[in-house]
Amino acid sequence: MAAAATSRPSDDALQAGRRIYLGNLPYTVKPYDVEEMLAANGFDVVDNIHISIDPVSARNPGYCFIDFMDRATAERALAELATEIGGRPLKVGPCQPKKYSGPRDDSTVFQRWGDWRGKTDGDQPGEHSSRPSKQGPHGALDHFDDMVNNFAGRRVFCGGLRPMLDQAQNNREVREIFDGFNPTAIGKRITPHEAKRSEPGNHHYCFVDFETRDEAAAAIKALDGKPVAGGFLKVAPARGIPDKLLKRHSEAQPGAGFRRPRQGPQTTGPSKAMASNDWRRAADG
Repeated sequence: MAAAATSRPSDDALQAGRRIYLGNLPYTVKPYDVEEMLAANGFDVVDNIHISIDPVSARNPGYCFIDFMDRATAERALAELATEIGGRPLKVGPCQPKKYSGPRDDSTVFQRWGDWRGKTDGDQPGEHSSRPSKQGPHGALDHFDDMVNNFAGRRVFCGGLRPMLDQAQNNREVREIFDGFNPTAIGKRITPHEAKRSEPGNHHYCFVDFETRDEAAAAIKALDGKPVAGGFLKVAPARGIPDKLLKRHSEAQPGAGFRRPRQGPQTTGPSKAMASNDWRRAADG
């Protein structure tokens, strides 16, 4: 399909009233699950799915945004869409402009939010659009696939962190900690188990990925045990990618990684034949 020819800028969708909010999504939901849920409820054509993906865990945040082709369809979805997805009741609401929270410098990490596009006519099964995918959900999933296929000591556990306010704050703090070591991806900060929270010190943690094993090892050697406010850093090799994620990867279609094509006949028009991904979160610890 030629989605690029019919898609419009995201800010245009918001200003035109074509975008709605979908919440209470399972973290494992895939874009084609959302597409097929919409089709089953009378909304078989959408312009775009706007979603965020964590490049380290491949999770979505539990919500996404849908851009319809016109305002009338968006308003009909707000009035009529009452269903479930993955066994959970779907939350549907209007999309409001995000409040400004100050400048963000995320130039060295993934821009998680982006537009998930379907395949173009020249793509092979299991591939998504040939447009650049270094950022947004496409880039995040490419990174995740790369780590599954070549883990090789490139992921680092970083513990001894304070609770995070938001992902932007987490990115800034972790980039400051790893200044000079050039991480390729920073995961969300994870809350420790309840029993650990009562112990003195900071116990939140995250995972940080590097391009090479040597870069990860150099960061570990330099930063493990470094004093920080409220305690000391714990920087060590990550144990590996959980078995559930590896199983899900092995079940994916050969050559497609975590992005399997939608089943069924090919169709034309915006947001048809979208690629997919398993968003399952890596196990803590």
